[in-house]
Amino acid sequence: MHKQDADITVKLTQTPFADYFTKLQSQLAAGTTACIVSMQSLRLPAFKDALEPLGPLMKKAGFDESQWNPGALKALQVDGQQYAIPYGLSTMLLYYNKDAFAKAGVPAPTNDWTTSDFESAAAKITAVDGKPAFGQSFSDLHMFSMLFAYNGARPVTDAAKLDLTNSPMEQAFTWYSGLATKEKVSSIPASSSDVPWGEQQFVAGNVAMAVDGDWNISSDATQAAFPVGVVALPQGPNGGGTYSANSGFGIAKSCQNKEAAAKAIAIITSESAQVEQAKAGTHPARLAADDAFFQALATATDKKSPGYAAQAKAAMEAASAKSVPFISTSSWDQTTKLIAREFILAYSGSESADTALQNVQQSSK
Repeated sequence: MHKQDADITVKLTQTPFADYFTKLQSQLAAGTTACIVSMQSLRLPAFKDALEPLGPLMKKAGFDESQWNPGALKALQVDGQQYAIPYGLSTMLLYYNKDAFAKAGVPAPTNDWTTSDFESAAAKITAVDGKPAFGQSFSDLHMFSMLFAYNGARPVTDAAKLDLTNSPMEQAFTWYSGLATKEKVSSIPASSSDVPWGEQQFVAGNVAMAVDGDWNISSDATQAAFPVGVVALPQGPNGGGTYSANSGFGIAKSCQNKEAAAKAIAIITSESAQVEQAKAGTHPARLAADDAFFQALATATDKKSPGYAAQAKAAMEAASAKSVPFISTSSWDQTTKLIAREFILAYSGSESADTALQNVQQSSK
């Protein structure tokens, strides 16, 4: 930071992700938060009133939106106002075990795979392996992206209101939970605390397919003991694509020197900074850092899974072309806890999909 601006000092403080937003809320209430805060797009509606709109500040600091992925910027806006500058961009993808597909005699999935293709492959692999082929989840992005891909179902309205009982959502969630209760092709979380179940079971080799974000596109391939492939999510006849989400840096309204904070954000999200982040495995929000990301990915993965980096790039481009920012509510953290508690009952067949949706909807009011 001092090499760029000797008048600015940035002190880095870190909190585990599971505790971050609870701690941030307490600090904002007490007026003790830092000037610059990290903000996730899913949580932005709940925190926007405590953050400074960045338009005029970032313009003065030299911000040029043409240098950024438009989707990455949009995900951190509310009502057209930019509340954080992104340091990454994430979309949801389908990861698969190449060996499991070959063993079952199932052609590898493609970026134009359909929901019917997915169901057929899951049934054949389950029959050959003797265990469910797909890792189910109640993690918000992982699960709701599959429902959105199935028929365009959305859990939240454009006005940021929870809407779990609309007809497309009931149809999509009935299909998704039925992968376990009816089709018997999906592995369900062991408990409501096993939120990242699907992706963890995939990397462990216990399921052949799972949905995960592109933030794990390198680690999933390097940590798994089998060759990994990745494609865009399978789409239903009325599928909507996939959701995107990201995180960025915002400025607290309580900050006493907002112009200096904006200068600091311009430096830590500069092209050179984003290139270094890309080399470390973060998909950059700046367009100029894209090549560095995929070159680093090839170095990390292609020896084990030849062609993986090129496949990942094609999958991410296909997913990005159909991605929309995930809109959450101002009480999303509470809703996700209710989802975990209720949806596992639908996955296990202890209650119907409609009842699980209704219970979360009513309890969230």
